[in-house]
Amino acid sequence: MNADATVVRTDVAGHEPELRELLHEYFLEANEQGRQWFDDEEFGADPEEIVAADLDRLASATIAEPLFLARRGGELVGSIQLKQLDETTAEVKRLYVRPSHRETGVGQALVETLISEARADGFETLRLGVAPYHEGARSLYRNLDFEFTAAYEETQAPAAIRDDWGFMKRSLAE
Repeated sequence: MNADATVVRTDVAGHEPELRELLHEYFLEANEQGRQWFDDEEFGADPEEIVAADLDRLASATIAEPLFLARRGGELVGSIQLKQLDETTAEVKRLYVRPSHRETGVGQALVETLISEARADGFETLRLGVAPYHEGARSLYRNLDFEFTAAYEETQAPAAIRDDWGFMKRSLAE
C-alpha cells in the first residue's frame, strides 16, 4: 500500500455524510454491473434505501467498531465492514475502493486490517458473498486465503441469484 493511505477502524458516528456518499457510489456501480451481468434492467436495489439500511445496521452493530475506512490526504477513498453472525463467525461486507484509487493497495490494506482486527476480536471464521462481476475483489480475497464455499444461511444475496454469487470463507486460526 502506498504510504500516503491509512486505514482506521471506527464506528459510524461522525462519518455518516462521507460514508453515505461512498456507499451510494458503491451501489450505483454494483447496480449497473449487475444489470449488465444478468442482462436485467430491473437488477439492483434503490441506492438511497440500501445506504440508509447499511448506516442503520452499522449504527446498531453488535461489534463496537464495525467500520474500516481508508483515507488518502484526508479523502475517504475506501471502506469495508465487519458484521457479527454468531459468537465465532463474522461477515465481511461492502468492500469498496473508489475507481481512481484501485490497484494501489487500498483494498488489500482494508481486508488485511479487517482480518487482523477480527482475529483480535476473537472471531474464528470470516464469511462473505461476492458478486460474479467483482473479479478484482474475488482475486484479492483468494490471494488472502479465502476459499469458495456453499452459500451460508445469513447471506443477504437473493435466492434467485445465489447460483451466480460467490460465497467464501476464511479461517482466522494462525
